[in-house]
Amino acid sequence: MEKILYFDCFSGISGDMCLGALIDIGLDSDAVMKELNKLGLKGFDIKINKINKYSINGIDVKVTIDGSGDCVHENHIEGYQESHSHEHGHTHRHDEKERNLADISHIIRSSGISQRAKDLTMAVFTEIARAEAAVHGKLIDEIHFHEVGAIDSIVDIAGTAICLDMLKADRIICSPVHEGHGFINCRHGKLPVPVPAVIKMLENSEIPIVTEDIEAELVTPTGFGILKTVAESCGRVPKMMVESVGYGFGKTDTGSLNALRVILGSSEEQEIDTSIVTDNGNIRETVTLLETNIDNTTGEMMGYAMERLMKAGALDSWFTPVQMKKNRPACMLSVLCKRNDAEKLSDIIFMETSTIGIRIRETERIALKREISIVKTELGEARVKEVSVRGHLRIQPEYEDCARLAEENNLSINEVYEIVKRSHYGKEFGKNI
Repeated sequence: MEKILYFDCFSGISGDMCLGALIDIGLDSDAVMKELNKLGLKGFDIKINKINKYSINGIDVKVTIDGSGDCVHENHIEGYQESHSHEHGHTHRHDEKERNLADISHIIRSSGISQRAKDLTMAVFTEIARAEAAVHGKLIDEIHFHEVGAIDSIVDIAGTAICLDMLKADRIICSPVHEGHGFINCRHGKLPVPVPAVIKMLENSEIPIVTEDIEAELVTPTGFGILKTVAESCGRVPKMMVESVGYGFGKTDTGSLNALRVILGSSEEQEIDTSIVTDNGNIRETVTLLETNIDNTTGEMMGYAMERLMKAGALDSWFTPVQMKKNRPACMLSVLCKRNDAEKLSDIIFMETSTIGIRIRETERIALKREISIVKTELGEARVKEVSVRGHLRIQPEYEDCARLAEENNLSINEVYEIVKRSHYGKEFGKNI
């Protein structure tokens, strides 16, 4: 069954609302705090309280600095030091220490949180910094996060990443985001709602915005940065069995329920197995092929897109050099997948590349039946694929395991491959997994 997480942004989204809603969905707040303490940050306190608003139970998250009791605002990036979305303000000095994206990266990368949470945290910070840089006409490395605001944002963003790592959803979907209107006050004067960074991130996000008759900022850069980074698609609540619902409360009194609702469920639909076993024991099955030609996305972005596709369940993915119109050198991205994964993987391609169209067709493949075994070697354990070709056993050591053993033992990967193969054919392997 596929685990689905749905962000219902009926009253906007902010970093503390994300963190609160994900904890309220059923996570252990003490376990989340234990992970947050691994960030190694000092000078702040976080309070996670179960409260009731408009007869709805949910979580209110407050971050305070140096025991002052003041609730800091999350958007302390390049001049967004306003306190409009909190119930009380926080005064800032102009001599506060500032951190750029590299400083934030050092804090996150040197922390003790999981690698997945680190990667997601930095992806969100990079998304926000990229938008701020475009708005202010600066390079991304020139964007500064003011000290107090940076702590608040780190807690909200890293806390959300920690929660998502704990939940391990297979798919994340969001609703359109509902925003207020009017203006906010910052040190540069009045800015319109939505604030410039949010409007910039809305570009090419494929997430619609709905303006409500509420004079307030409901969508913050931190909140939308999280949403844009984690949501694979936007739409209605998908067909699923609802397992848990969480509410994270905002600080602004809008005259109605101001909260982010997060729904955790599982998909009822299961893929029908149409594969058949041939006379010689091979597997013949129908699969889906996604293809698109891309000529204006960088190599780094294409590599990242492929990584996301493989992690999301693609059977295989590859690039082919092609020549497009106007004699432009480009590449064709091909993705092989199960039929039920085609829409999910198409959403990732649209999100991570510049393409505006994907070709889809069904094709057949014949694959050797395979098993994964664990091989015990003098260097450590490694996984291998075992296949049989007309009764002859053939193995393929797993690259990731061999690369790890090579680094740990200061050997070439070719040497490790040979050691794993010798150990396997010597029958020194454990149980199948």
